[in-house]
Parts: sequence; C-alpha cells; structure tokens
Amino acid sequence: MRKNILISGGGIAGLTAAKLLSTQGHQVTVIDRASSFAKAGFLISLKSFGVRIMEELGLTAELQAASSPSEFVSFLEKDGQVIQHISYEKMNENIERSVLISRGQLHNVLYDSLKGQINVFFNTTISKLTSVGERTEVVLSDGREMEADIIIISEGLRSSTRERYFTNARIVDFNTLYMGGRLQIEHSCNVGDFKIYIDVNKMLSIYPIANNEIAIQCYIHHKGDLATMKERPAELLYRSFGHYGIEVTDLLNRFAEEGMMFIDKMGMVDAPDLVNGNMVLLGDAGYCPTALSGMGASLSIYGAKALSHFINKTPDDLRSAFNNYNGLMQPIIHKFQSNARNNATSFIPADEQQLHQFINTFRAASDIELKKIMTDPIILTEDQLNFKIS
Repeated sequence: MRKNILISGGGIAGLTAAKLLSTQGHQVTVIDRASSFAKAGFLISLKSFGVRIMEELGLTAELQAASSPSEFVSFLEKDGQVIQHISYEKMNENIERSVLISRGQLHNVLYDSLKGQINVFFNTTISKLTSVGERTEVVLSDGREMEADIIIISEGLRSSTRERYFTNARIVDFNTLYMGGRLQIEHSCNVGDFKIYIDVNKMLSIYPIANNEIAIQCYIHHKGDLATMKERPAELLYRSFGHYGIEVTDLLNRFAEEGMMFIDKMGMVDAPDLVNGNMVLLGDAGYCPTALSGMGASLSIYGAKALSHFINKTPDDLRSAFNNYNGLMQPIIHKFQSNARNNATSFIPADEQQLHQFINTFRAASDIELKKIMTDPIILTEDQLNFKIS
C-alpha cells in the first residue's frame, strides 16, 4: 500500500519521518521554506529514546562524530559558588548516554542519510489544500501541483499551515527569551565541563565544546517584543548578566560582538488533536514542549517513529493509524510539557525566595534524588516505547 506523502518542513522531525517512511516504500516529498540546510544552530542534548531511535536508524557513528564531549555539569550561583557538580556518566547509568550536538549537526546527519532517496524542494511552502475523496490536491508556492495521501506538517513552532488548518491549536507563550550560539575563542576551560548559572528570572549556560570554541545559552524571563530584543542583544545580555564576574562578562561581551547568535521567544503548542483529515501535525508544529523540557529533539524523533509505525501497521486504514498516533502522543506531550513548566519554575526562579529554596534543596540532594530530578522525567514506559496505547 504505497502512499504519496508530502512532508512540509524538513527539520529534525520531518527528516526522521521521511527516512522511516521512505524505508517502508512510500513515495516521500519534503518541502521547506529555507533556501538550503546549514550545519549551524544552537546546542541541544539528545537524550534517552531519541538516542535509541537514532541507533535503530543506523546513524550512531555519524551522530557521535558530529557530537561534542559532555562529561560534567556544575550548577552555580551568580557569584560562582557551586550548588551541585554532576557527572553525566553517573546520571545516565540506566539510560542511553545523552549526546550533545548542535541542532544543525543533528539535522545534517539525517539529511546526509537521505540524499538520493527522497525529493527535497527548497524555497517552497503549501499555498492551498483541497480534499478530493481520500486524497488531497496540493498547490505549492512555486505553482507546482501534486496529490497526496498523507500530509505531514512539521514546520516548527510557528507553523503557518497549522494556523490555517488546525484552528483549535494555539501557541502558549512562556514569556521567556532564548539566546544561544557559539563563539570561536581560545580558552583554558576543560572541554566537556559545563557551567550553568541559576539566578532570578534567568539562567546562563556555558559549554566549552572544543579547545577553540564555546557554546553559550541563556534563558531570560521577558515579556517584551521579540523583534525589539533582536535589535539589541548586547544590551539585553549586559542588563541581565553585567553584574557577574569579569570572566563571565568578558565572555558575553565577546559573544555579543563576534559570536554566532540565535534569539527566539519560547513557547509550546497546545493542540487538542494532531489530526485533521489526512493532515497530521508532527514535532514542534504539533507539540513543541520548549527547550526547557530537555526533550524537544528526542520527542520529535519519537513522534516521527510513532507515526511511521502506525502507518506501516494499517496502511489501508489511515484513519485508524492517525487516531492511534494521536492517542499515543497526547499523554506523552502532556508529560513533557508539564516537565518544561516544572523546569521553568525550578531553574528560572521568579524571585529571591524561590531562588534560595532551589539552591538549598538542590545543594542538599543525594545522588538518588538528583536522578529523580534529572533523568526520571525523560523516561517513557515500556508500552510507550513499543507504541502500545493504554
């Protein structure tokens, strides 16, 4: 039962779905509004079942080659006092080791594995969709027309197609600004030994990922306009972290002047239904849990595998396949979005009282308690890993 499948959005979720569905024998076309794919992007941590699925796709070697070392992380107060020093190896004893990689590098691993197997059209979006029986006639932005049995919408958090065709879905504003990127700089830090500063209404992470490169990420509670903030990133960094030590402020000044920086306002998608006819929401377009869940990339990869699993199981009954996908994903989405909210409350405390409470609790936590905080929220049940719907 070979299907014609259109995937709008060639990000991590879209390319994972393309790889899985093309392997099943379906005719897959990917469109993306970008003019090309690049290896640049902010740093992400691929964890747990996301790593496992990449292994199942036969991409372990490529994933490891593109990753950065991650050995230890120290949570610090703004004056540099240590709250906790954690070994990643110890934290990940009972689950797959997390992989630190830029979003662009992970995306490139998937894209390289697909070259020659599927059609990818850049500078292209969906202009119009018309249902004709069980199929959909699609008009693309370049004037091209095609028919599709399945349309997968994986356009990211601010999907225009979702806004047009999934009117019950909405973006929940996290009132948090994300600033991240990389700086080429010679430094004396230990590669793979990370620092995360916890402070009122903000969090700053510094990742030495190579002898001549540092990745920087920060979350800042902010209700202002994103466009305005993008015009003055250096001012925002100084206002937020200018009272920190000279080592940190010098690094951030260099980052603002010379680094490759990405700025966005964080949000999550509330979509009561991931399905509309033969259109399906996938990845951040359907259930972005924000970066604060720690599982955005893994959840996108898992969702792609779940969707392909159910399509493969009942290719002649797509309605059942889509309903099963939606039924499996909704409680998992709720879990990781709840985890994002909890992390935002804990790691970006709203006032001094919450900050001191977090510091005292986190500092006193045992190894067992740390695992409950750091790894328990990112685990799926065996039924969920095997796509069984309870």
